[in-house]
Amino acid sequence: MPKVVISGYYGFHNCGDEAILYAMLQALGNIIPGLEATVLSKEPGYTAREFGVRSIPRDDPRQVLRTLRSADMLISGGGGLLQDVTSHRSIIYYLGIVSMARLLGKPVFFYAQGVGPVNTAAGRALVRLVANRVNAITVRDPDSKDELADIGVTRPRVHITADPVLGLLPSMIDGNKGREILSSMGTGGGPVAGVSVRPWKGLDGYKKVVAKAADDLIAGGWQVLLVPMHSPGDIEACREVAALMRGKPLFLEGRAKYDDLLSIAANLDLAIGMRLHFLIFCAIFGVPLIGLPYDPKVNRFLQSVGLPPGLCAENLEYAELASTIKRVLDDRERISAGLKERVNLLRVEALRNASLAAELLRSG
Repeated sequence: MPKVVISGYYGFHNCGDEAILYAMLQALGNIIPGLEATVLSKEPGYTAREFGVRSIPRDDPRQVLRTLRSADMLISGGGGLLQDVTSHRSIIYYLGIVSMARLLGKPVFFYAQGVGPVNTAAGRALVRLVANRVNAITVRDPDSKDELADIGVTRPRVHITADPVLGLLPSMIDGNKGREILSSMGTGGGPVAGVSVRPWKGLDGYKKVVAKAADDLIAGGWQVLLVPMHSPGDIEACREVAALMRGKPLFLEGRAKYDDLLSIAANLDLAIGMRLHFLIFCAIFGVPLIGLPYDPKVNRFLQSVGLPPGLCAENLEYAELASTIKRVLDDRERISAGLKERVNLLRVEALRNASLAAELLRSG
C-alpha cells in the first residue's frame, strides 16, 4: 500500500484547514487505491478519530523522522504554509519537515500551497533554498506562482490549481444538518446572513462597522449568524461584534466543526466575511459573497470566482459596506449563478492536485 505523510496546519481546530485535510483525503483516496496517510497534527488523537487516518504529533521530531523514513512521499499542504505574516516560525517549521524528507530521499509534493506574503530576507532565502529542491509544486492561485518566481524558485514547474476545498461537491455535504442547527438556534425561515470575523493585529474599527451593517440587515427582516471559524480567537471577535449590536444575532458558541459549518453554509443567503474558507464554503453553494480582506489570499480568491476585490478590514467604512450589501442583494441571483459556474471550473483544478500527486507517487 502506498504511504504518504501529510504536513499542514492540522489539529488546531481551524475549520478552514480541517476542511482542506478532509477534501485532500477524499480526492487522494479516490485516485490512489489503498492509500495509507499519516497526518502530522497538533492533536493527533482528534485528527485520527475525525478523519480515519493515522496521525502523529507534529512536534515530535523522532516520530516524524521515523514515519518519513517508512513513507513513499511527503505532501506539504494545502493552505497558506509559506508565509511569515502570522509567525516567522511557520516557514521554518514547514520547510524543516520538507528538508527532513528530502534528506531521507523521499519525494516531496507541494499541494495547493497559498504562498506569501514572505517579507523577511531570511524567510525568502529559506523558501528559495528548499522549494527549488522539491519534486512537484501546485499552488492555489496565480499570485502564489508569481510570489515563488519573485523569491527565486525556478524548479520544478509550478502548476496553478485551486484550493482543495473547492473540490468538494455540494452533494457531499449534508445540508439538512445545517438546517437543523439553524432551526435549533431559532431561525424562523427568513433569510440568513452569515458573518465571519477574526482577530487581526489589534484591529477593532471593523467590528463597529460590521455590527452596524448587521443591525441594518436585522431591521430589514434578516437574521444574522456570527460564524467563528477558529476558536478561541474568532469566538471572542464574534462576541465583541454582538456586544456592539442593537439587535440580537445568532451566534455559534463553542468550538465549531468544519462539517457543521459546511452544512450551515448550504443554508445561508448572504455571506460577509474575513475568513477565506468561510467564503469558500459559501461559494460552493453559490451564496453571494462580500469579502473583508485582512490578507492578500482573500482578494486572490474573490478574483478567482469573478468577484471584485473585497472591502479592506483595516479601513472598513460603514457607508461602503452598506452600499455593497445593497448592491449584492439587488443582484444576488446573477451573482449566485456566476459563482456556481466559476466554482464548477475551479473544482476541476482542485481535483487536479490529487492527480498530480498520484503521478509523482507512481514515478517515485
